[in-house]
Amino acid sequence: MVSFVHEVAPPSVEDKAIREKLLDELNAQPWTPVSAVDVVVRGGVVHLSGTITDEGQRQALRVAAENIPGVKKVEDYLTWVEPISGFYVEAPPAER
Repeated sequence: MVSFVHEVAPPSVEDKAIREKLLDELNAQPWTPVSAVDVVVRGGVVHLSGTITDEGQRQALRVAAENIPGVKKVEDYLTWVEPISGFYVEAPPAER
């Protein structure tokens, strides 16, 4: 049987620690949409995905991640959704 799914190595101890520290920081902030944002860390690179309802949250999430020791890079895959109209904007390619 042929498999098209690549196996992904489990996160390292360092990656797990980065993710936990970032989630702790985000949970401590009243502005964070923690339930709508997914955080994955691989090789010290933080991948942010999910939805935000305020464009200012994008930069704040990036800064929070960049301030965690051991983070090498932050990749932004967040989608901004305007809560009233439902209009959405994906992350600019330059920020990914």
